[in-house]
Amino acid sequence: MSFSEYETSLQNARPIRLYQFQRGPIKWGYTNADRNITHQSIVFRAIEGGISDDGIRQTEDTVSDSITLTVASTLDVAQMYRVVAPGQTITVTIFDLHYGDNGYLVVWMGLISGVRFKNEISAEIQCQTLAASLERTGLRKTWSRICPHQLYDDACQAPRNSFKAVGLIDRIDAVSIGFANAAAQPDAYYAGGYIEWASQYGLEQRGIELHQADLLTIYSGTQGLSIGQEISVYAGCDRLFATCQSKFNNSINYGGAPFMPGKSPFDGTPVF
Repeated sequence: MSFSEYETSLQNARPIRLYQFQRGPIKWGYTNADRNITHQSIVFRAIEGGISDDGIRQTEDTVSDSITLTVASTLDVAQMYRVVAPGQTITVTIFDLHYGDNGYLVVWMGLISGVRFKNEISAEIQCQTLAASLERTGLRKTWSRICPHQLYDDACQAPRNSFKAVGLIDRIDAVSIGFANAAAQPDAYYAGGYIEWASQYGLEQRGIELHQADLLTIYSGTQGLSIGQEISVYAGCDRLFATCQSKFNNSINYGGAPFMPGKSPFDGTPVF
């Protein structure tokens, strides 16, 4: 029987739902069935407490098409959001199929927007559709003195490995870390940059707010870091032309207009 025939059958249908989460190359699979299901070479695990959703909707409003998954609070995917959201996006793909049949249907695709821990037992994973993320109002490149590019991206093209320092954390508190190699650079050299390290779930990144001597103050705190841990630290940028030229030797890719006139033609002055 085909998938559509199973879907309309009153006696042969054995519907199950599979939930696939992916962060970079790492994938997790869970199912609402009472046993593990292998699909596309991935084992979708039947978990204690189960996994469920509040229904798949297809409306004209992509925001309303979001979906909430209810899972055990101890689930790996939920635990990644326990204190600080991970540095990488986690995508969600939901499959519908029937037990014993090879046919399937991808019924929903999106990404995790947040996790709410209801109590010690359960958590709610809020997911938004890919369409909603495309329609979100975002920043646009504007005519300004400072550079709008994201540091080290394809528009910036600064070679990030040339501005990387690798070393160990030698002290730590709730908001900052001691990194001896940072003292080799002037204060604020790493401010606006970020640190990167490998965790059990993949690469984690966290922004650097302040840099003074060998002390780095980290956005969102130091959860997940420990003394003696190896990290990579990348230089930051204040998005000024002088910095782009002297620090990164990258003025050819500068995205701002440093010589923009200080008087606006739209301020009401009759003669500009």
